Amino acid sequence: MKRLGSFWGLALTLALGMIGLLAGSPAHAQFDDSTGQPELSQDWTVRIGLWIANSQSVRDKVGSVGISGLVDRRIYAGTNFWISAGIGYNGLNDVYSVPIVLDLTALSGNLRYGAGTGYAFGKRLDGRGTSGPLISLLLGYQLTRTTNPLSLDLRYYFISGSSNELDGYSLTLGYKF
Repeated sequence: MKRLGSFWGLALTLALGMIGLLAGSPAHAQFDDSTGQPELSQDWTVRIGLWIANSQSVRDKVGSVGISGLVDRRIYAGTNFWISAGIGYNGLNDVYSVPIVLDLTALSGNLRYGAGTGYAFGKRLDGRGTSGPLISLLLGYQLTRTTNPLSLDLRYYFISGSSNELDGYSLTLGYKF
């Protein structure tokens, strides 16, 4: 009986190996015909700026102005709107949030506006960790319309589960590459 089990194990290993060899060529990155660059290396935006907590108790303990940063990638583009996914950081010292967001942004002339939803992890004023769903609102301005545009955005984050300690404004300058 032991030989029969060894035989089927060896047969299964050989069969899977043959399927792997015959399945096709290795995966290659998809390239954009117009730029010749891999598709995943395009449509990224990096944002850096200021974070202002909504809570007076947070501003009293860690200061009035913190750091805000966000990296996102456009995953769908319409005529005058797009959907992007990203991860960010808002906070200073002991109080911070790390939002993971899915944003819908529209463009009318140079005016940018939109909303997003996601989930945030963070650290509250009392030192306890927190996590919960979030909603963000966006109002911004497209500063340039070049291949790599600059934009200025004001976002407001509503973060559930933190008693508004992590809610606040994020004013960022963004560079798309």
